Amino acid sequence: MADNIAKPKNPDDDWKMWLVVNPATWLMPILFAVLIIALVVHSYAINLPGRGFA
Repeated sequence: MADNIAKPKNPDDDWKMWLVVNPATWLMPILFAVLIIALVVHSYAINLPGRGFA
């Protein structure tokens, strides 16, 4: 049953990923999510007792 599934030929088939993950749609939301995660992690690390500025 799995014999008729085509195996990917990298890097020849790498362009197909961008048909699913369109940067015009997903790039800014991903970057905003990364920014929010970085801000949360940094605010936690700065507020650690004896380790940050507080």
